[in-house]
Amino acid sequence: MKIYLSENITKSAYDRLAEIAEIVTNFDHPEELDAIMVRRVCVTREIIEKATNLKVISMHGIGRDTIDVEAANEYGIPVPNVPNQSMESVAELAVTQMLALSRKIKKANIGICKNRYDSHGASELIGIDVYGKTLGIIGIGRISLRIAEIMKAAFNVNLIGYDPFVSEERAASFGIKKVDTIEELFAKSDYANVSVPLTDSTRNLIGESAFNAANPNLILVNTARGGIVDEDALYDALINGKINAAASDVFLSEPPKGDNLLVSLENFIATPHIGGNTKECLERVGNAAVDNIFDVIYGAK
Repeated sequence: MKIYLSENITKSAYDRLAEIAEIVTNFDHPEELDAIMVRRVCVTREIIEKATNLKVISMHGIGRDTIDVEAANEYGIPVPNVPNQSMESVAELAVTQMLALSRKIKKANIGICKNRYDSHGASELIGIDVYGKTLGIIGIGRISLRIAEIMKAAFNVNLIGYDPFVSEERAASFGIKKVDTIEELFAKSDYANVSVPLTDSTRNLIGESAFNAANPNLILVNTARGGIVDEDALYDALINGKINAAASDVFLSEPPKGDNLLVSLENFIATPHIGGNTKECLERVGNAAVDNIFDVIYGAK
C-alpha cells in the first residue's frame, strides 16, 4: 500500500501510517496511491483522475478548500476531515489575539525595541477593557461558540451573531442575538470573530461595505481562511480609522511576506496559520486523520 504525505504530522500519527504502508512525498505516480493525507497541499482534479487506485483523501484539519471535492465525489472517493479536534486550540488563539490587540501589545513591543519610551504609561498605549463589551461572531459554529463561551465566562461579554444558516431561535439557545447583516454586526460589535469556511459565497464576505458601517472601536480577528476578509479593504479600514485593530492567522498568500502592507501596521497582528499548531492539537488532529484513512481502508469499526 502507498500513502501520499508531504507535510509534517505528529510522530505518533506518522508511525501508525508507516506500519501499514509506504509513505511517498510526491505525486509522480498517483496511480499507485491508495490514500492521500494533506494539510495545505492542493489535490487537483488532474491528480484525482490519475489516481485510479485511490480510496480516500484525508484532510488534516477542517477546511477542504485545497481539495477538488467535486472531482473526488465524481470518482466516489471520500474526503473526510477532522472538524472537532482543533476547536480548542483555534479558539484560544482567537481570544489571545483579541486580548493582545485590546492592550496594544504589538505597538508596545515595537516601541520598546525602538526606544520610544522614557517613562511608563505612554498615552499612545492606552488600551481598552474587554469586560462587558460586545462580541460579534460571524458563523455560529463549533469554534465561534467556543470563543463565545470563553469570552462570556471570562469577560461577561454580550453576544451577537451573523449566520444565514442558523435560525434566530437556535442562536438564542446559545445566548446569541442574531443580526441579519455583516454591516449590522460590525456596527454593534466591539470585537468580531470570523469562523466560516471559504466558499464562493464567503469569498470577500467582509469588505468595504462592512468596514464603512463599523464601530470605529471594533477589533476584528480572523482565524478561518484567507479570502474571506478583503485584505485591501481591511488595510484601508485600519489606516483610516474605520476600525481600531485587527489580527489574522490566515491570508490569501501564506505565509504573508513583507510586501503585504498589513504586516507593517502596528494595529495589526499577523500569524502564519498557527491556529491548530499546538502539541496537543497536532496529536489529536494527526491521529484522527489517520483514523479516517483506516476507517475507509479497513472499514469503520
